[in-house]
Amino acid sequence: MRTGERQGTTVVAVTEASPAPDRFDPGVDAWLAGLGLVRDRVRQELVRRQLVAHLPAGPEPLLVLDAGCGQGTQAIELARLGHRVVGVDLSETLLEAAHIAASGEQEDVRRRLSFVAGDLLALEDGHAQRYDLVCCHGVAMYLPSLAGAAHALVDACRPGGLISILTRNRAGIAMRAGMTGDWAAALDAFDARHYDNRLGITSVRADEPDEVQAALAAAGATLVAWYGVRLFSDHVGQRPPGRDFPDLVAAEEEAGRRDPFRSLAALTHTIARLPLGRKR
Repeated sequence: MRTGERQGTTVVAVTEASPAPDRFDPGVDAWLAGLGLVRDRVRQELVRRQLVAHLPAGPEPLLVLDAGCGQGTQAIELARLGHRVVGVDLSETLLEAAHIAASGEQEDVRRRLSFVAGDLLALEDGHAQRYDLVCCHGVAMYLPSLAGAAHALVDACRPGGLISILTRNRAGIAMRAGMTGDWAAALDAFDARHYDNRLGITSVRADEPDEVQAALAAAGATLVAWYGVRLFSDHVGQRPPGRDFPDLVAAEEEAGRRDPFRSLAALTHTIARLPLGRKR
């Protein structure tokens, strides 16, 4: 294992060999190009607000695993709140973006951040039952199975800890197609379980909210809350946020916690907790 320092953040490689190629790799450039634009900003802000509402209010910092941390947006947000965060990702390009983003933070925030090259489904034993909070935002849809992802997240979480997972919502496939006026695609999407996304990645899996909850329950986690993410803005093109962005976020936040709106959003944000008495 190699460890080095880069601009105040720790860089750790899980093994001497490079990680296996990531299924997300073909979409990395398109993903980075969309950072800071309206869809990304809505997603990141809603996930942050929804998650923070369930974090303990005590003075003790949490130890957090951000599995599939990407460019580090949520990891940095949590470190700003005083928590210690380990971000794991397979993409060297996205980890480099995370290092750059972290380099602009205050020194105390940088000290609380570590970024690790590694595979969520093949974490070393040192990660087992270690974390107070395990996040996996926008990654599970690229993994072989929802059940496998849920078990990996639960295995990394300590008893009594929280899990936050953001998944692609099956109903959102038809919703997006319809909102963009692609009627043929909307008709096809009603029964679809996979879709080709805007990042150029084919056959991405979409799961229903109750399927996510069932997968977490089967792995040993109990549902705390679930939300929709990005209903009104999912069909919007790649443009920067406008002056009405605060109103858009307020409307999206309300839709994300109300039925039936949350069930039609592009993404589902599920928060679950492990029982205190759980044993590995």
